[in-house]
This record gives sequence, structure tokens and C-alpha cells, in this order.
Amino acid sequence: MPEPIVFHVQKGKLVKVPEPGTFGRGDCYLIDAGATLYAWVGPKSSVDEQFMAAAESVFRDTERKGQAKLVRIEGGNEPPAFKALFKKFQVTDQDTEGILKKVQLQKHEYKLWRVSNVKGQTFFTEVPLKRASLTTDDVFILDTWDDIYVWRGSKASAREKLDGTIIARSYDAERVGHQDIEIIDEGDEPASFKKVLP
Repeated sequence: MPEPIVFHVQKGKLVKVPEPGTFGRGDCYLIDAGATLYAWVGPKSSVDEQFMAAAESVFRDTERKGQAKLVRIEGGNEPPAFKALFKKFQVTDQDTEGILKKVQLQKHEYKLWRVSNVKGQTFFTEVPLKRASLTTDDVFILDTWDDIYVWRGSKASAREKLDGTIIARSYDAERVGHQDIEIIDEGDEPASFKKVLP
């Protein structure tokens, strides 16, 4: 049986692994074994990487009309059947920095992120903190320390809107304390949002 196709989550996108079988503890992977889709979650991976692997497995299952079996694998607790999929299986200390990883906002530092979906792949990209960065066909996450805004462009896809909400919650989970998450549709921006992005 041929080895499954393995994708490595790297900064908001999937990168095909040329030689499957090696997994980094600080990373996440999507493993396409045909009838089964695995999301391998490293014990030291970040929330956004975990989200990406899970979201992509669900998306690919949807493309197959729900026929695939979805399995989450906790790194370090792989069942023998999973290891047997690869000619050589090993877990390393590799840790590829995620989009949200190491974003330790100790000061009142504001961030603006774009959430876009291109050909079925979701991308998270930090963009300049200014109004001109907002585009009508994407979703943006504005982090103002105490509040997290999810700005949804009028032409953004349903997938982008869903991903934006989920990743905002993931962002909040990565941070210390509690932040309010506010969903904003283009044209309905509150004064507090406009104050940061005039």
C-alpha cells in the first residue's frame, strides 16, 4: 500500500511533505490516507496550527461528501496502525513557527491579520495596521488587546467568515486573560473600531 500524502502546516498554509513519516512535536500535519484523514497534533503546537489541521481535514471530507473518516492523532500517542502507514516513522523536536505562535503581547500592541481562502487553502497573514489594508473580499482580525474584532468584508466567502471566527477564538485562547470578540460586517464598524483604523 502506498504511503499517504502528508501536508505540514506552515504559517497558515499546507505544504506537502516530500518524505512522509517524520513529525515535529511543535507542529501539526494533515495526513490524507484516502478513506481516512488524520490530523496529527504535536504536543507543543500552537492553537492556530491545530485549527488549520482540523479545519482542512473537515474541508477535504466535505469535498468527498462526508465519506472520509476523520481521526485526530495526539503526537506521542500514535496507534500502531497509524505508524504502520509509513516506511519509517519518527517524531522530532522540530517546531515551525505558526502565525500566532510567539505573539506574546505583553504591551498594548495592536495587530491586524487577514484571513483569506485560495483554492481551498486558508491563509493567515499579518498586514499593516491601517484602514487601507481592509479588502472587501476577505476577513480581518483586529486585536486591540482588550477586544478582538472580526471584520467581514461584504464579498468574503462563508468559509473565510467561519475561519475568521474560529481563529479569533484560537487567538484569544493563546493569550493571557479574557478578550471580548466582536463580529463586524463591512459598513457597520463601531466607533471603537474606527478609532484604531481611521
